[in-house]
This record gives sequence, C-alpha cells and structure tokens, in this order.
Amino acid sequence: MALNQKIKKIAVGLGLVLLAILIGSGAGIYSIKSGKSDSQRIIGNWQTVDKDKDLSTADLLTIAQIAVYRPYALTKKEVIYLSTNTDSDGNALDPKSDYVISGKKLDAKYWSITAYDENGFLIKNPINKYSYNLENVKYQADSTSYKINLSGTEKKENWLPTNNIKKTGLIIRLYLPSEKLRENLTIEELPSIQKVK
Repeated sequence: MALNQKIKKIAVGLGLVLLAILIGSGAGIYSIKSGKSDSQRIIGNWQTVDKDKDLSTADLLTIAQIAVYRPYALTKKEVIYLSTNTDSDGNALDPKSDYVISGKKLDAKYWSITAYDENGFLIKNPINKYSYNLENVKYQADSTSYKINLSGTEKKENWLPTNNIKKTGLIIRLYLPSEKLRENLTIEELPSIQKVK
C-alpha cells in the first residue's frame, strides 16, 4: 500500500513538472511569435527595438525574436528597424484594400520600405517589386515627399503589390541614420499609412 502511495506521489510530481515545462515553453513561444518585448519602442503604429539597445546588450527575448524573424541585427548606429502591420489608425493592414504610404526623405544615408506576407516572405507579384528606397521612389514636385501605393491592384507609380496573400506587414530600414534621427525619432518623421478603399 505504501509503495502505491509513493508511486502516485511521484507520478503527480512528474505530471506537475511536465505541466510546468509545457506552460513555460508555450509562454516562451508565444512571446517570441508575438514580436513584443520590453526592448521595443512604439512610435505611432510603428515599433522598433529600443534606441538604447544593441543586439550585444539586448534582452534574451529580443535576441530570440531576431534569431527567428530577422537577419543578424546591426548596432543602433548602423541601422534602425521599424515594423508595422497596421495603418495609421491602428487597423490591421488588409491586402484586399488599397493604402497610400506618405512620407518624406528620412535623415539616413539609405532607407527602404519593404512589404512582407503573413510568413515574413517577400510578396510574389507580376512586376517583381518588393520595396522602395531613397533611390528608386518617385518623389513629388518638392523632391522630398513621396507616396507609395500598397495595393493588390495595379497603380501607375510607386506601386508596392500585395497580390494573393492573407496578411501583410511593412518594415522600414534606416541605414546610418543621423544622430538626431536616432535620438529623436518621432511619428512626424515616419511615413503615415492611410486606407484608400
């Protein structure tokens, strides 16, 4: 009888340990997949790794997220990454809708805006266009403003296609940003995303 009691206690103990491992693993996977961590800043509808964090000093969650979703991250002096999957009103980007991404030249040696599908891959499209950058975007008459059309239907210029996907997201990369931009990045400096239809 005493042996059966011991076996039951051991079984219950092992069951609780296994349950704790499963809950902990599930919470860790959720945290990594959610893309949220304490080292991110929210700037309007954009989010970024905090300006005071480099990969060499980042928390373990940020390092895990970068390992899963992004190539090796450069330091804050070399690049700022910003991502969003919502428009400027906070609504999820719908690949079946049309959006206009409006902005001005950013104070960096090089910048780009790239669209991705729900799996984090570039979006296959008929014109093989995946991003716009400071060199290939067509500027407005003032030579500093631009409008990029994020849409599943063809547009005349600055068209970033979102054909045949379930979800879409955008990433801005700012390479060699100025110190002023690094230290004082605000929503006014980042492009807005407005739904057209």
